[in-house]
Amino acid sequence: MVAEIGDVRRFSSPDKLARFAGIAPVMFSLGGKGNNQKSRQGNRVLHGLFYNLAVQQVQVAKGSRMPRNPAFYAYYLQKQAEGKTKGQAMVCIMRRLVNII
Repeated sequence: MVAEIGDVRRFSSPDKLARFAGIAPVMFSLGGKGNNQKSRQGNRVLHGLFYNLAVQQVQVAKGSRMPRNPAFYAYYLQKQAEGKTKGQAMVCIMRRLVNII
């Protein structure tokens, strides 16, 4: 991750790092009507690293049914309860990880 990001101080905010990693949504607009869609731009290797890290945060052990990280798992379930799909909830986890970094 350090090799892909480089010096983290070159990003003035977490928003810029999320944009660099391809995690931030992109606004597509046509005729004055727009919507946010998943970005296909950005550093795909870094995006994959954040995705794998997010999956590990919400994993549940098979035998004990205990989450690896209860705080992230609760946040993941909260986002699903708000009506987000599993993929959208994972993007929320990824974004929170970007903010931590």
